Formats: sequence, C-alpha cells, structure tokens
Amino acid sequence: KDSLLFIGISSFEDFPLPPPNPFSAKFPANTYVGLFPGFLHMEKEPEKVFPPHVKLLLLSQSDFALPAKGPAMPKKYDFTFSGSDQDVHRDCVGWSSFAKNWTFAKEALEVMCSQGITGVLVATKDKQGRKACSIPANCAGKITQTTFLSQEEFFKYVRQSKFLFVPQVHDASPRVTTQALALDVPLLMNRNIIGGWKYVNEKTGEFFNDLSDFQESLTKILSKADRHEYEPRRWVSANAGDQISGLKLKKFIEENFADRVKLPDDTQMLFP
Repeated sequence: KDSLLFIGISSFEDFPLPPPNPFSAKFPANTYVGLFPGFLHMEKEPEKVFPPHVKLLLLSQSDFALPAKGPAMPKKYDFTFSGSDQDVHRDCVGWSSFAKNWTFAKEALEVMCSQGITGVLVATKDKQGRKACSIPANCAGKITQTTFLSQEEFFKYVRQSKFLFVPQVHDASPRVTTQALALDVPLLMNRNIIGGWKYVNEKTGEFFNDLSDFQESLTKILSKADRHEYEPRRWVSANAGDQISGLKLKKFIEENFADRVKLPDDTQMLFP
C-alpha cells in the first residue's frame, strides 16, 4: 500500500457502509470508510460517512461507458424495469430482489396496471422461460416478463419504452440509469436511492418518495414524455461518459495525489 495508490469506489450495495440487505454479509460500519486515502463515492452527504482525511470525488462506474443512442424505435411500452437475474424460484425473495426493491415494485405495478399502463420486467423469469416472479393479477396482459437478457436485448426494450422505472434504494448507482439516459429515455426514480440520484433533474426524469406521491410522479413523467419535454441523452452526454468522467478522475488524482502518482505526460483520461 505504500508503493501503490489504492482508491476506493462505491460499486456494490451500500459500500463502504454495511448493507441492510438481509441476504448479505455484514461488517462493522468503520471497516472501509477510512481505509483508502481517496474514494469515488455516491453519497448525498459524504461528510457524514467518510473521515476528514479521505479525499472524495462524486463519481461512479455508471458515469462511464455510455452506449450509442442506436436506432429510433416506436414506443411499444410505457416502462421497462431492470431486474438482475432475480430470485425467481423463491418468488423473487432473495439478495437480488431486495437490492431491486421488488416488494415496492409490486405495489407500484398494482397502481400502474390499474390504469392500463404497460411495461417490461427484465430478468423476472427463470433462464428456461418457464417460471416467473408473481405480479399483481390486474397486470395480466399488460406486463411482459423476460429471462435474463443480453445488453443489446435489454437496450431494445428500453428504446421502446417511455421511461425506465428505478424503484431501488440500496443499489450503488446502477449503470442502467445512465444507459437509459444515453438511449434518450428518462427515469422514474426512487428519491431514496443511495447512488444515482444525481442523474435526475427536470431534463432527465422524475423522483418519487413512496406510494404517497408515486401517482403524481407517474402522471407527470408520462405526460412530459408524450410531449417530448425531456432531453435525457443531451444532458447525460454533457455530464457523463468516458471523456468527461475520465478527465474528472485524472484531475482528482493529479490534484490530490501528485506526491504518490506520476502520470505519463500524454495521459488524457483515467478509468476505474
């Protein structure tokens, strides 16, 4: 550790804090927060998490590697939700389902399906395509459930949707958020998400807190999407991506760790 510079990054659950996910291993809250001299974080209030000696940069894996917009496609669905190889054989009770806030997602589905809203639930079917996570009865004929998809297959569904539904709380700035924005699709996001909140503004989507204001945010995003009032790809292209984020990381290292690291003169960007 004296000859190499190690920088921490939030890229899994609540790390560097211990996860509340009941299916995850636990560790003391102070185990990792002060372990590295620098940290690429996702916190709204980092000063409450990290000790003063840790140099901080609000930067995540999701700030890099934006996809191309791809071909325009007709809007076939109102929304897409990205599961992550969900715990199908336990009816979506398990590590992945907790991370994706599946219990809330089902409550929101009941609200949406009661209004005839259509959507896609990715990775909520087993790999054989036989068993699926249970969803509200009023969603029959309105919701498509898929197996785990390749990235390009997932992008195809997103392009055909009016918004990406992001109900997660304990998720480390999911990359699907900026991927959707780069595909020119806005986000309907849980305001309480620990990472990724920085991507939502008047140009990119809407927040909701819980079921008490979900309907209001749902109505707003559908209305604004129909009127083409969002500019998600324009915004994310101006604020994220390899060139912008790679330069941010390079400057962070140069400004805070010049005594530890000498980058080659022609270095233009750094990547986590």
